[in-house]
Parts: sequence; C-alpha cells; structure tokens
Amino acid sequence: MPYLSDELTAWIDEHLATLGMDEIAIFAAEEGSEGYGRRVLVATEIGLLDYHYGPRDSTARSAMRGRLLPWQAVRGVDLRVETFQLWAREHQNRWSLTMARPRFAAVTDDAVLGRALADFAKVAAIMAEPSGWPPPHDEGGHAEPRELETRRLGAAADAPLPVSQPEEPAPSAGP
Repeated sequence: MPYLSDELTAWIDEHLATLGMDEIAIFAAEEGSEGYGRRVLVATEIGLLDYHYGPRDSTARSAMRGRLLPWQAVRGVDLRVETFQLWAREHQNRWSLTMARPRFAAVTDDAVLGRALADFAKVAAIMAEPSGWPPPHDEGGHAEPRELETRRLGAAADAPLPVSQPEEPAPSAGP
C-alpha cells in the first residue's frame, strides 16, 4: 500500500505484537494539507485501531497516536462504488467509504487502493454494530449513519415514537 512507509508499518506491527492481536485488514490514506500525514485504520479481531501519523510540531521527527475502539463502538460503515465508462471498452471504479464513528471518509479511483478500501470495509461491516441493528435509510436506499441522522433531525430523532393502542371492538347489539 503506497501510504504505508517501512517506519509506519514497523510501529503498527509493534503495537499489534504488544496487544497480542493480528491484523485482519488495513487501510491508509493521506491526511493533512502537506501530504505528509497519514490516517491508518487497522481491523483486528477485537476492535478497530485508529491511527494518526505525521510530522511532530515543526520538527523533522514523526509521531503516531492511536486508539482502540471495540467493534461495538464503530458505527455507520458505508461503502459505495460507482463505475463509469471512459471509452468504448474501458471503465473506471470510484470507491468511497464513510464511517460515522470514528469519523472517517476516503475516496479513491486507484484500483489497488480501491481493493484495499473494499477489503477493509468488508471486515468493518461484518464486525461493527451489534447484530440486528437496523440502519436507517436515505432516499437513495443507502444506509445513513444514525449519528448524522440525529444531528440533521435534532431532538425529534430522539423523541419516543407514539404507540397506537389496538381499538377495542364496539359492543354488539343483541339479537
């Protein structure tokens, strides 16, 4: 993967060894305006390691900070793909992944990065959110992260829904 340097890979491998975990899938993207920073998400069997890597202050030294989110805390995994025709027999795929928690968004037209993004999203979609958690849907039929829906709808999204009581049958007139 082009965004993973030897140093960054070694640091992540050291963390995984310390935690006694194996990497299932990994995805890295550029972060920041200078092009030096990296956002790295590592899927493991117990949770998602979320890393930010880049220059430390104004020095030439790099730093990495990360946190482990249990899969139960990961929300709103949304992978999308768009394929469009370039020429008569040539096409291109555009892959995009968003997550509500941790907040993350990535888009790529590169085939290698697209496969890495799809592999990571596949694992995250299986592992994240409790089984049976019904995702809300937007107009296009795609899942929309609950946190974003709550922000858009405001307090009304958290208000209890009215429950209708079954109507009792009217007393029947005797024969």
